[in-house]
Amino acid sequence: MYLFNYFDIFENILSKLNVLKGNHIIMSKTMMTNIENQSKEKNGEITTIDRKEFMRQVGLSFGAIMLMNCLQSCGDGGEIPDPNPTTSTGKVDFTININDATYSGLKTKGSFVVVKAQNVIIARVNDTNGSWIAVDSRCTHEQTTINYRSASNDFFCPNHGSTFSSTGAATKGPATAALTRYNTSFDATNNTLRVFA
Repeated sequence: MYLFNYFDIFENILSKLNVLKGNHIIMSKTMMTNIENQSKEKNGEITTIDRKEFMRQVGLSFGAIMLMNCLQSCGDGGEIPDPNPTTSTGKVDFTININDATYSGLKTKGSFVVVKAQNVIIARVNDTNGSWIAVDSRCTHEQTTINYRSASNDFFCPNHGSTFSSTGAATKGPATAALTRYNTSFDATNNTLRVFA
């Protein structure tokens, strides 16, 4: 909880600005229509503030904002909360339903899908068993989403031409690091595929 609303301080200072002339900042009467209740204008007089006083007020306001942010970060464990929190623990473990329209392409051997939320590419190998391969979908060179090539049973980065084997090993640069490979478990009764680390 903030001790005071520092937005009001800035609004009060900045509402007085209209024209910068010499050493004075002058507020016009037309600007007063929207902020009449907050203004120090009395009986149609124009209020002026010199540059030194203006800079002092801006400096104090900025200092107050910084102080409030520092005080806020000292409460509740001393950390400023992440503005984009994720619930991901970094460990991959999810199940997809092959009957779902999003993943139904995997019914065909040689096809693949990218599960963007998990950064995983799942490919169905074009062999007699129709086995499954799951690797990290981001090229280790510049994080571009890769594709699966069923004819050569490998992964290809369209950005710079890096290739990876079906095990995820880098076979052609510029990428040199291997892709993370994940385990797969297919449940034929429910037509679901589990991908896990």
